[in-house]
Amino acid sequence: MDIFVARQPIFDTKKNVFAYELLYRDSSVNKYTETDGNKATAAVLANSFMEIGYDTITNGKKAFINFTEELLHMGAPTLFPKELIVIEILEDVEPTAVLVGKCIEFKEKGYTIALDDFEYRYISKYKSLLKVIDILKVDWLLNSVGEQINIVKEIKKINPKIKFLAEKIETNTDYEEALKSGYSLFQGYFFSKPTIIKGIAGQSSKLNYLQIINEIAKSNPDFDNITHVIERDPVLALQLLKLINSVTYRSIQRVTSVHEALVRLGMKEINKWVSVLMLRETTKEKPIEVMRTSLVRAYFMEGLVSTTILKNRKSEAFLFGLFSLVDVLFNYSKEELLCDIPLNDDVKSALLGKENEFSKIFKIITCYEKAEWDELEEHMKEKNITINPFQISEFYYNALKLAENLIEY
Repeated sequence: MDIFVARQPIFDTKKNVFAYELLYRDSSVNKYTETDGNKATAAVLANSFMEIGYDTITNGKKAFINFTEELLHMGAPTLFPKELIVIEILEDVEPTAVLVGKCIEFKEKGYTIALDDFEYRYISKYKSLLKVIDILKVDWLLNSVGEQINIVKEIKKINPKIKFLAEKIETNTDYEEALKSGYSLFQGYFFSKPTIIKGIAGQSSKLNYLQIINEIAKSNPDFDNITHVIERDPVLALQLLKLINSVTYRSIQRVTSVHEALVRLGMKEINKWVSVLMLRETTKEKPIEVMRTSLVRAYFMEGLVSTTILKNRKSEAFLFGLFSLVDVLFNYSKEELLCDIPLNDDVKSALLGKENEFSKIFKIITCYEKAEWDELEEHMKEKNITINPFQISEFYYNALKLAENLIEY
């Protein structure tokens, strides 16, 4: 399939290219159409670093990339070297103490941080974040002449080291005024409109992402199992080898083995890599929330079956919970998605709606999610399920904790 990335250069005071901002596009039409910021950023990252190639797009310059709040908390930026990217925080991200703390973590690891689309009226609101960031992108069109000047004067008192980038510069007059007012970086149609770079990407089996996440979730993940999943998927294998051999990881020797590439990455980075690819493929409706719910269900199922006749099939119970929302994640029917996945027939049947021991336990989860306590009690009595209610609560809260840990991992 065809893939696209738009890039717009950012210039310094000598009108040399300082960096490029990479922008989401889904066609050759130079227009942003995606409403899901997570998916847009994931597509930019995957298409730039794992498909087209970073050097092809940026000519070795740094890339400004927009990150949503959820992707920041996931630690997605650290999948890519600090020398190559600028973490651009969107203007709609709330500057909470947790977010500021996360940005401090990125800074301590050597990353450059920018804040997008800034307006004078935001100074008080973003004061704690302004102390941390390196580059402030000021929207030239949304600030008056006085505000454009006062932003520099007032924020220099908060953070003397900050650089000011004037964006949406449309005329030479805009550029001259910005230069005179203390701005050292410039972006806008006066210099260059975004240009589109086209590439071609193969399509991977979406269920392979979930199988890899399933393996990572285990207490002792097995590199060999993950290697097996990737090696049978040529597209995933190619993406992994392109990533590990790219300028992104600066490998001294060329890596030609999937297993070696995985060992180089490590479990934490494998999880981020797969999550980025997965987000690119998901539907627009809160994919991270759907992933979180799937993981909670997986751990909840694993806990619940440990007290039943299915206690020796906990790994299958985990997969059942993980795959329970697979149709929502990928916008395909479960029948289509599950046909090629090596699951036992009773697990697959339960996922497709047939009643058996797996579906009986899963009913506890759906009742719990909806707080349907009377129906839960009636179901357990009718199906002769004897799990202690306090134990169910314990399994649920443990599942919440484990799922959150994996998402942040």
